[in-house]
Amino acid sequence: MGADDGDSSVARARAGADEPTQVDARAEPSPAVVSTDDEATETSAPSADASTQLPSGVTGATGTLLTRSAPSGVTTASPLILRSEEQARAVALFRLVIAAGIAAVVAVWLPERVSPGRWLATVTSGFTVLVTLWLLREFKDPARFDPQKLLFQGLCCVGSILAVVYYVGIFSPTIIAMYIGVYFFGVSDSTRSGWAIYLSGALGYLALTLGAMLGLLPTNQSVLALSTPELPAMLAVTLVTQVLFAATFWMARRSRQATLMAFERLERAARQIKKREALLNEARAELDQERAAKEGRFSDQELGKYSIGELIGRGAMGEVYRAFPRGEQRAVAVKFLNAGMSDDQAAVERFFREVEIASRMRSPHVVRVMDHGTAEGRVPFLVMELLEGADLAQILREKKRLGVAEALELVREVASALGEADEAGVVHRDLKPQNLFRAQEGSRRVWKVLDFGVSKILETGKDLTLGAAVGTPSYMSPEQARGEPVDHRADVFALGVVAYRVLTGRPAFTGPDSPSTLYNVVHVQPARPSDLARLAPDVDRALALALAKRKDRRFASSLMFATALSEAARGRLDERLRRDADLLLAEHPWGADVLTLPKSDAARRTSDPPPASLRARMRSLSK
Repeated sequence: MGADDGDSSVARARAGADEPTQVDARAEPSPAVVSTDDEATETSAPSADASTQLPSGVTGATGTLLTRSAPSGVTTASPLILRSEEQARAVALFRLVIAAGIAAVVAVWLPERVSPGRWLATVTSGFTVLVTLWLLREFKDPARFDPQKLLFQGLCCVGSILAVVYYVGIFSPTIIAMYIGVYFFGVSDSTRSGWAIYLSGALGYLALTLGAMLGLLPTNQSVLALSTPELPAMLAVTLVTQVLFAATFWMARRSRQATLMAFERLERAARQIKKREALLNEARAELDQERAAKEGRFSDQELGKYSIGELIGRGAMGEVYRAFPRGEQRAVAVKFLNAGMSDDQAAVERFFREVEIASRMRSPHVVRVMDHGTAEGRVPFLVMELLEGADLAQILREKKRLGVAEALELVREVASALGEADEAGVVHRDLKPQNLFRAQEGSRRVWKVLDFGVSKILETGKDLTLGAAVGTPSYMSPEQARGEPVDHRADVFALGVVAYRVLTGRPAFTGPDSPSTLYNVVHVQPARPSDLARLAPDVDRALALALAKRKDRRFASSLMFATALSEAARGRLDERLRRDADLLLAEHPWGADVLTLPKSDAARRTSDPPPASLRARMRSLSK
């Protein structure tokens, strides 16, 4: 971007063109104002459908089910829906089995002629009815649904069917009942159960037919007796029956796969819709802050040695102009405090705080403040380096997200600036895409952190915000959103949100209004990053630790996070960090509202010092 380009993006060096939002920390948002969506991992609040359409016992297992994926890639609420459907099918099957079992016990004793297997059929059918009655009572509560118990009931059904087939006639149509069981378990969520029922039924019947063909089992004494058994006919029936068993099982598994693929396509479409909604919410938030570029009241004036040019940015606190020092060709940026705030002592102190903070830091990734003073009418001003390039918000509007290498470079350079701020005892408190600027310095591009105007200086404890929650809602830390004291780990959280945004193309926390967004920041986990973009599992873990709701479970510093994220992208995350992340995600799964999860009695704190290997990488990064 040339020096004469008047695009407002140049003014992102303005350190104030986008002002933070202040929220009254005493009014915590209510869950009632949070919008709900259909998909657990794609929403920032619990799914309305998951809680209202599914049985209450099923949603009680959300903490487990939301974190697993079906073989086809189906994730989030789909396992809940499929599990609920299987529980409903099982209850319906149980009623059928009970009726058929009782009918079988009665029917076995109707013929006057005693056939082999009468007592075996009676006992197996009766036992199956009792087991089914027990499980029918159990499974009416969806929370007690157990696939292992369902498999046991299925094996009981196989045994009773084979016993009744032996009693009625090995080559009689009674074996048709077996096809119902094979198909039912074939479309179940458990592949192992499907194979177990298919193989036990098919092989059990094969054993009966082979026994009959070899003369080991009588065929002329059953209810439907074969007076003159013919080996070719028995062989043909056996072959056809086995083919039908295999075809039934194959059709059932294909049907199951088609269902899972349909869910996957539906969820992929839903993710795209939610992603677009999130981006739209983000764009609306940015548009609310944008101001039309107009000719400023200081344009074409002389301010000491500076010739003021056109207005290149405007925010709630001030205006930023392009200016030229006398006798120099290099332009600078001059920021004036709004005239209406000149008599506000707190606003003036906050305005000049940037000078104090800039004097503490010498990082190439922090915008440099070169001068300051007071213009006519007692209007304070700052003189800063003028950055040519674009801020991250503009870049994301054009590209949606960054590549992994670009994202790691961004996080590394921003972490370097935050590390210097940490050493200077400064917390930024308003890290967001609008305050991260990719400056073009000759042939080199450098990320710079802007706007330390709302920063907190830790060693003095000085805070000009009077206890209000200060920052931008989507990028606040939970403690910041609650108006609690903050330290550098608030910036770790904000950098984690930025990293999530640039890697996935979607904001981590968003909502139709500020209270909804703040509720999500404090209580709701975002969607799993690897569900939104192709990322390594270790990247999920690194982001989870950066976005921990409790600050004592986050990375100890931004540099540590940047180092861990770089290692995670290569699949080399430290084992201890992996364990910490897995423990955290077990307690607070992706896409879940932490208020709805059971409290853990053994919540682990990650306050131990970082591993030696990670400390070494941090030292090299800071250099």
